[in-house]
Amino acid sequence: MPISLSSGEAWRIDAELAVRAAHVERRIRAIGDSEAAGAFEGIARILIRSEAVASSRIEGVSPSVNNVVLAELSLEDDLSGFGDQAAEVAGNIAAVVAAVDTLGSAETVTWNDLEELQRQLLPGFSQLGLRQRQNWLGGSAIHPGEAEFIPPKPDVLPQALEDLMTFINGAATGGLIQAGLAHAQFETLHPFGDGNGRIGRALIHTVLTRRGLTSGAVLPISQVLMTWQQRYIDGLTAYRATPPAASMTGDGPPAELDISAGVNEWLDFFVTAADAAVGQAERFMQEVQSVLDEYREAIASQPAGAPRSHAVVWKLIDLLPRTPMLTQRIAEQLTGASTPSVRKALQQLNDAGITHRLSVGRGIRGHIARDLLDIVAHAERRMASTRFDTKVSAPVRPAPASPPTR
Repeated sequence: MPISLSSGEAWRIDAELAVRAAHVERRIRAIGDSEAAGAFEGIARILIRSEAVASSRIEGVSPSVNNVVLAELSLEDDLSGFGDQAAEVAGNIAAVVAAVDTLGSAETVTWNDLEELQRQLLPGFSQLGLRQRQNWLGGSAIHPGEAEFIPPKPDVLPQALEDLMTFINGAATGGLIQAGLAHAQFETLHPFGDGNGRIGRALIHTVLTRRGLTSGAVLPISQVLMTWQQRYIDGLTAYRATPPAASMTGDGPPAELDISAGVNEWLDFFVTAADAAVGQAERFMQEVQSVLDEYREAIASQPAGAPRSHAVVWKLIDLLPRTPMLTQRIAEQLTGASTPSVRKALQQLNDAGITHRLSVGRGIRGHIARDLLDIVAHAERRMASTRFDTKVSAPVRPAPASPPTR
């Protein structure tokens, strides 16, 4: 059965692990305090693409980063050419980002909030809400005889989920440890018929935001967890201190388990994964900032001279991490500038080689910052390697093709 999180009587956190977690928390906060934080937060959401692709139930080739960005913009303009797959992935990104933003600032997180997130992530799924049947992970789809893990029976879920919500809305532990425990408990309960993985990972971002460690779904910890899949599974198995399957469903005698040891083994892995995610975020942030510096230098060194400090082109450069593909209409909406001013600024970006034109709809021209999207693709590939270096270790899960070297 799942452990109780709202009471610490049955488990404790090792002091050394708590110190490590506090160190990683300081590193996470430093990302948000950096001068480059705004640009990083604008583009980091696109990294959720790899998670959405991995969790997608659509068969076929994964949509490119370009097409996902096009699909995101389609809500604001009459764009085309991105396909159904890209639209689903873009919808997943939007749902996760919106949920984390909303729940991160909400007074409390409720079970209804998680059910709403499931509806947004799985609009065509017929069995939404709290599951009414026994489910299991691994083994046969027909029976749980060879299952790797059997979650608790449906009738124990309401009380266990109430306990989980109480824990999420409290502050009994440090923020990073709280995020790790909330995720592990949710995955142990596996309360939905589908979507548990994505929602469980969204809970990590939600807790980190609620505790003031991040400003949304920006820390790429989900990507690290997916890459270190076997270590992740081993950590959850330790957390669950998994007894025989019969005991997990309540049909056998309770097993004698060392709960604290299992909790700390899981948290040791989770803190390590968070630390690795911080390192990848720092590198990604530096790469984005370097490209933006190059963009500003390219505009400043144009033959006509540097534009005035309040020129629209500077505003567009600041917006590119958030929207690395622009149209005339979207640029006007985001800057509030006049049509002639925006047209001139877009021309300046193209003349400087910062953006490139492409047709994105009937009579609509897009302006894409390929350097920024290449950085996203490189980061996705890097984070799909267990060593975060594809020269040392090839990607172990689907990843974009390597973009041309800049």
